[in-house]
Amino acid sequence: MKVYLAEYAGFCMGVQRAIDLAHKTAAEAESSVFVLHEIVHNKSVVRELQEKGVWSVDCVDEVEGGTLIISAHGVSPDVIDKAKGKGLRVVDTTCPLVSKIDRIVKKLAGKGYTILLLGDKDHAEVKGLKGVAPESTIVFRYEDEVAGLPEISGPVALVSQTTQNIKFFEEVVEKVKGRYPQLEVYNTICDATEKRQSSAMELGGQVDIMITVGSRNSANSKRLQEVASSVAPRAYLVDNAFELEPAWFEGVKTVGVTAGASTPDVLIQGVIDKIKKIGEELKAKA
Repeated sequence: MKVYLAEYAGFCMGVQRAIDLAHKTAAEAESSVFVLHEIVHNKSVVRELQEKGVWSVDCVDEVEGGTLIISAHGVSPDVIDKAKGKGLRVVDTTCPLVSKIDRIVKKLAGKGYTILLLGDKDHAEVKGLKGVAPESTIVFRYEDEVAGLPEISGPVALVSQTTQNIKFFEEVVEKVKGRYPQLEVYNTICDATEKRQSSAMELGGQVDIMITVGSRNSANSKRLQEVASSVAPRAYLVDNAFELEPAWFEGVKTVGVTAGASTPDVLIQGVIDKIKKIGEELKAKA
């Protein structure tokens, strides 16, 4: 059984930057350090920070002093204002690409645009983006929601959550254009997401089974799994090597592995090593 790793897999620039900043903050802090929500959506990364005394909180109200780290997903401006108003030291690890969308949304809202934001309304990134211009931004997630969007006579722009499925985004664009001929489209899916999805799709069409390594609350990992499932005969999403089932690999000759942008290399390698071991065990039984 041969195992192939997608050309692009694992940590992206924004995730690596956020994690590095969080560890640096933990090492230098002289008082308590907290992170709002999760620094990135990966259980292993969150657990490692907890071991260094950095605990996740759900809201600013839970923190009475010390340092508050803003996750890579970003937050709305009012959250940062509230934290600073409480006298907290704020360390902002928001991904630069998310910050770029913040600026786009703010600029468009200032010009009177209605901004349509394609994304999951419950995701931290989307909540933060909507918070930039809450009165001007409409969040929707599915194609069938387009028909229910309000009539808009003025300028309209479409932006996307950075981790959106590329093919899905393109399909949605066509539907939205049908509603709003004046639509301006801003493809804000990040380059790392596009590369990971494209390489997963290319590899998935060449193997018997695809394994995506990533936490189930990771939007980009779930999108990768969707892409892999669309081209590979079988595809599974696992958080780590312990979730691999030997039965999946019976009769399998080729395995493709990809990983979300918030997945550490050590977990990816662990999955590859376990798959090879399972392959050897199945061969020995044959």
